[in-house]
Amino acid sequence: MARVLVRLHGAPLGFVTVPSTPAETLTARARAAAESALGDSVRCHIERDESVDRLANDAQWEARVACSRLFPRTRDTGMTIVICTRDRSTGLRECLRSVQQVSYSPLEILVVDNAPSGSQTEELVTALAGDDPRIRYACEPSAGLSRARNHGLAHARYDIVGFTDDDALVDPGWPAALAAGFASDPDAVCITGFVAAKALDTPSERYFDSRYPWSEVAEPRRYDMNSHRPPSRLFPFTAGLFGTGANFAVRRDAVLAVGGFDPLLGAGAAGRGGEDLDMFVRLVLAGGRICYLPSAFVWHCHRSDPAALGRQAYSYGHGLGAYLGRHLASPELRGGLVGHGLPLVARLAGRMRNATRESQMGIRGARLALTEAWGIAAGVLSYRRAARQAAKRG
Repeated sequence: MARVLVRLHGAPLGFVTVPSTPAETLTARARAAAESALGDSVRCHIERDESVDRLANDAQWEARVACSRLFPRTRDTGMTIVICTRDRSTGLRECLRSVQQVSYSPLEILVVDNAPSGSQTEELVTALAGDDPRIRYACEPSAGLSRARNHGLAHARYDIVGFTDDDALVDPGWPAALAAGFASDPDAVCITGFVAAKALDTPSERYFDSRYPWSEVAEPRRYDMNSHRPPSRLFPFTAGLFGTGANFAVRRDAVLAVGGFDPLLGAGAAGRGGEDLDMFVRLVLAGGRICYLPSAFVWHCHRSDPAALGRQAYSYGHGLGAYLGRHLASPELRGGLVGHGLPLVARLAGRMRNATRESQMGIRGARLALTEAWGIAAGVLSYRRAARQAAKRG
């Protein structure tokens, strides 16, 4: 079977699954499946395009940000794309090649080399910068993704800063969509977007894709503490709702106003992850608005083998636990967990079971679920211990 992403004017509308053979008729079969399964989404997209100037309030905002062909490729406001990396020059090369193909100007591409063990990344970036003056190299000697992100913010040339990972490939219209999100809403301090799997060839890739729903929502959405607040007692602490660190952009002054990324969180630090979830929550709690735009689109290279997936599942769980450990002092989070913690755990367990079924991993999927659960518990303890040690150091 083949899972096909359906796009209209560059904007993702959803997926359809069709038999992968015969290859000669794959396009026709995918088109027929899209007309059947996504017909309403196609019609809604076209109607928005035709009536964008006549709609009011929220509907007008959705129409302005839904269609990629409405986004200008050149603006007065520049953007810095920050890619934080550590000893992964092979994946970084592919990521940089995709960023070089984007249709937006003015643009800066800043690679932050985090505590490198060698010179491969610097050599790669320097060689590419020789042919592309938009590319710059920077080094953050202290390990930790949050420190690398903060370094990127401090050295970015422009005030709008986009982030993607070194295992992601960006769509050519990605920066234009991020910029359109900020331009459409003066209260937006963060734009997040759609993240789809680059490949689903192995059970490990299929497990990850089903477990972490980065490409389930194909409609623009906004989140804040006032007019765009979902009816959940756990909001805004259900931070995965907003997006993921592989695809987001911020107004630099908004991030600096809340103290930057927490150096105890993120890969390479005590938390091993969670710095993106933490930042999204703190921006919303500070009164900011996060806009999710499907047209801000990247592909993610999932881990393709069980060993790598196991390490990633533990790290993701650990990061989630560390994020929770940071915010457990909040009475709103504690109250929400008391009232809704069990349903939340049940939904999480259901997603893990579904990922195991979809990937056909069997007992290995069950072990991954236990690995992630153990990571969550360890992450809570690790963060709180690291926070106490940091407080003692003053």
